[in-house]
Amino acid sequence: MTDTSTWIFGGQILNNGRAQLPVVSKLNDGRHVVNYAKRDKLGRSHGFQRTLTCLFPPKLDPEVAILRPGEAGDTDVAGVMPMQQVNDLLYYIGWTLRKDVPYFNYLSVARQTSAGFSKIGPILAPDIIDKGFSGTFFVIKFRRKYFGYYLSVVDWSQDEKGNLNPEYNIRIAVSSDALNWRRIDETAIELEESEAGISAMTIIKRKGVLHAWFSVRGSKNFRNSSSGGYRIVHAVSHDGLTWKRDDKFGLYPGFSPGAQSMVAYPSVYTVKGNLVLLFNGDGFGENGIFWCWLPLTKLDLIN
Repeated sequence: MTDTSTWIFGGQILNNGRAQLPVVSKLNDGRHVVNYAKRDKLGRSHGFQRTLTCLFPPKLDPEVAILRPGEAGDTDVAGVMPMQQVNDLLYYIGWTLRKDVPYFNYLSVARQTSAGFSKIGPILAPDIIDKGFSGTFFVIKFRRKYFGYYLSVVDWSQDEKGNLNPEYNIRIAVSSDALNWRRIDETAIELEESEAGISAMTIIKRKGVLHAWFSVRGSKNFRNSSSGGYRIVHAVSHDGLTWKRDDKFGLYPGFSPGAQSMVAYPSVYTVKGNLVLLFNGDGFGENGIFWCWLPLTKLDLIN
């Protein structure tokens, strides 16, 4: 287990209910925003956004609704979960309910206009390379092209109560325009023994090295128990294709108040020589958004 004292706990920046999958994006106008999802009374996810009025310590403007579930027959009728925004494109997860498995996700994209966000549709839908659904997505421009790291479902398994849950790793797609993506049939982060889910990859580049953080969970007891609950793992890469995990700069359940059974969905940004990490705690964001930080120079210990 990593020495979590590497990270300095900052506190809670949003505590008025669920705020699942917080993702920070720097917009073309220089603003930083945090996108996340909340559930309505019917259990459908809706997308919201807040502007970071201060980056360190992080402080948020009031909430703005940006995406809502689709209509009957749409690929996002059961909910939408906004993620990263790149230029005028907003990536989001759209999901539906099914009879054979509990739910099915579609990695999707919307475009920002003067009137708000207009949905374009799904990207990286199931094909001969990835037969399962796609989920969380992070994009970084590296070596003159966009690399996209997406959740890819490889199987389904039963939890301790006999319920079906997806198993997924992180795979890679590339693009020249951030809209049209091509899978390269490469896995960035593969499942290891006892792991059943890897999601929410987030990346920075530091002195030519790519540093990533992502969530990892088990197949059983991952909702309410630290034994299988999400933890946050760190990895590095020099080419964007081959990633090496290490035992530094991760976070484990019990790291902070409100994160006793899980720490999940990391999103990082840099400011004033520091690295800030936003994350969800227990209940997949049921208690809002937490944050921690460390000096960027600590990352230079890894090459």
